[in-house]
Amino acid sequence: MKQLLKYLAFCAIAVLLNSCNDSESDLLEAKVYFESKEHTIEALNEQPITYELQSRVSSAYSSPVEVCYEIAGQNAVKEYNQKYGTNYETFNAANVKLGSNVTTIPSGAIYSEKTPIEFTNLENMEEGKSYLLPVRIQSSSLPAIAGSDIIYFIITKPVQIKKVAQFQSNYIRIPLASGTMFTSVTYEALIYISQFGSNNTIMGNEGILILRIGDTALPGGHNDWIQIAGSKQYHSTQAFEKGKWYHVAFTYDQPSGKTAIYINGSKAAESTWDTPSFDLASTGSGGFFIGKVANFMWGERPFYGYMSEVRLWTVARTENQIKQNMLSVDPNSDGLAAYYKLNGTDQFESDGKSYVKDASPNGMDGLANGGSSQLTIKELETPVTIK
Repeated sequence: MKQLLKYLAFCAIAVLLNSCNDSESDLLEAKVYFESKEHTIEALNEQPITYELQSRVSSAYSSPVEVCYEIAGQNAVKEYNQKYGTNYETFNAANVKLGSNVTTIPSGAIYSEKTPIEFTNLENMEEGKSYLLPVRIQSSSLPAIAGSDIIYFIITKPVQIKKVAQFQSNYIRIPLASGTMFTSVTYEALIYISQFGSNNTIMGNEGILILRIGDTALPGGHNDWIQIAGSKQYHSTQAFEKGKWYHVAFTYDQPSGKTAIYINGSKAAESTWDTPSFDLASTGSGGFFIGKVANFMWGERPFYGYMSEVRLWTVARTENQIKQNMLSVDPNSDGLAAYYKLNGTDQFESDGKSYVKDASPNGMDGLANGGSSQLTIKELETPVTIK
């Protein structure tokens, strides 16, 4: 019996050692992969764009390694979108030209020869949309490193915003129906500050939920910090600068209670709330405004500068969604309640009153300056850029 137990113990140790050796051998085995996971291409004009594709091995191999490239399909795009919370469309493979589907990593070398990949017909891309093209690496000589066997090309056609609305005691009132309750919510806007004041209104309902710059009651009297205020409030400590474009956003996800302030697509401050809902249509202080709180008893708190791409949502947008859509968004996006591009082409007159057209299909046309006058539109020398 003792001999049998010794034998079994010896076998278990042998299996364990062999397993360890296999794991070590697997780690040391040369594999092919892409060094870069993503590469962004901006289609600024109609000219084709070429990128030099290059793969490598994890360690030098004693023989030449043949590498094959193939364009992955919609499933790879779908998996990427699900993993990162994005909504990229698949770039049309017919508009992609690979210099060759096959390349070689020479014996004893690390990198492959460079293979050109050309993106064409870029003039047919829709402005503001982003597309994804996954390219997969394979080799008959060596295995590929899982997770690094695909490089994702993000192809974008940047939005060129050159006309924006000037706010200098101007405002828009959003016609939310009485009793409109928001559980989850997102505020978004592109802003350019010309002058700091006290409580410079970006958007919202005073006393309920308002996004603003420069509450001098903040620690140190900072009039260059962004704040969400109302029945709940908190702020970021990042100082804003005059003469510079920013994308700002606020989100509240009621089921989780998580709330955040974003600056240029990155989280700048966060908190946790227990508020079941917000009555953003409340008329206690006049309703929901963009630019200033008209006729507010304690001061109208105007914003001084320019704005564009102002949006109100009934959902809490994710960080990726915010970052991906700072300069434009699909007007038919789920949860988009009101959308004002503020480029001048969206202003109109009706029954002797001035309005700003809601770009969403919800008919939330905003009343400009109480209906008395249109907003002043500024034409920029260079398009809006977020850095």
